[in-house]
Amino acid sequence: MGFARFLAVRNCRRNFSRTVALGVVTAMLSLTLFGGSLVVLSLQNGLTRFQARLGADVLVLPKDAQADGGLEGVLVQGRPLHFYMDASRLAALSSLPGVASAAPQFFLTSANAGCCSVAVQLIGFDPATDFTIQPWIRESYADDVGDGDIVVGSGISVPEDKTLKFYNTPCRVVARLSPTGTGMDTAVYMNMTTIRAMMRRAAELDFAAFQGIEPEQAISAVLIRTAPDFSPEAVAEAIGAAYPDLSAKPAHGMVRSVEAGLGGVTGTVGVLLFFVWLLCVGLLALAFQMVFSERRREFAVLLISGARRSILTRIALIEALIIASFGAAGGVFAGAFVLLPFAALLKDSFARPYLLPDASNIALLAAGAFGVAVLSAALAALWTVRRMDVMLREDM
Repeated sequence: MGFARFLAVRNCRRNFSRTVALGVVTAMLSLTLFGGSLVVLSLQNGLTRFQARLGADVLVLPKDAQADGGLEGVLVQGRPLHFYMDASRLAALSSLPGVASAAPQFFLTSANAGCCSVAVQLIGFDPATDFTIQPWIRESYADDVGDGDIVVGSGISVPEDKTLKFYNTPCRVVARLSPTGTGMDTAVYMNMTTIRAMMRRAAELDFAAFQGIEPEQAISAVLIRTAPDFSPEAVAEAIGAAYPDLSAKPAHGMVRSVEAGLGGVTGTVGVLLFFVWLLCVGLLALAFQMVFSERRREFAVLLISGARRSILTRIALIEALIIASFGAAGGVFAGAFVLLPFAALLKDSFARPYLLPDASNIALLAAGAFGVAVLSAALAALWTVRRMDVMLREDM
């Protein structure tokens, strides 16, 4: 084994350009395997976190809100939107059969102007009834969110003085939420008193979109938890029949819509991975065959000198493993360098929940991509060695 290793290392060094070329093919394979697997796992991770954060059974919005994408536009894609219905609808919906609890939310969009620190989605909730946002807040902040306090998503930068301004209303950042991989990471959360005061200030600043609306008499959405003996579909249908101007949908319908889009993306990535694997293994097999064919005389001399055929096999396999190991490692590092820093851009391009897995899972993906790439190169080399052995027997 020592003699075979010595010759393999020497051959790799002596034919550096050939070694690099084969390493690049292996790097392409490991890069694609690692990158594609990371994208698929991040999409699945984002969908799981989105399901956990949604926290409601039925979502009720004004019917015209659906034209702009509704809650999916706000929560999944992170599009700042605002739409309103009469606040009296909350009490009416709460009294319907099958409604165990109902919580209002109030949407306001900050402006890309000097009166606002950043243009984002502002979401107001009622601390007395909320069951979706506050459990999330409790993970990082134990106190109540008071008047003038805000909680920001993980994608929002917080200045050193922990103060953000919206419509000339300074607010104190009391916590930052854990990431979800959705549009919820770029939103700002506050209680109803704070967000309604902001809306009044926006109207005073002549923002036309918020004039003519009385904040105290408006809400944007109602999130409902159904009673145990009622299905979300039945409650949503009853709300639609009673209030034709409202859009009521089971929350899992939004999740299924997101999941359907996710299935298309992951299916495409899976097919791409398979074909890239076939292409790279084929290229490696062809490259090794060309390399070993050029070295038939070298191997024949070794056989004549008394070397066993098993030594030739070891030399070829060790060369392949050395080349593949360096190439696969380079491909994995390149994938990490490209994909990890730009996760936010990928989330925006997919318009789907996208959340990177934790470091341990990323390390497992990297190890798996490395192993598959090296094993694929070894199999391609082994196939070539067997063909070379047949040719050597014919020559001898």
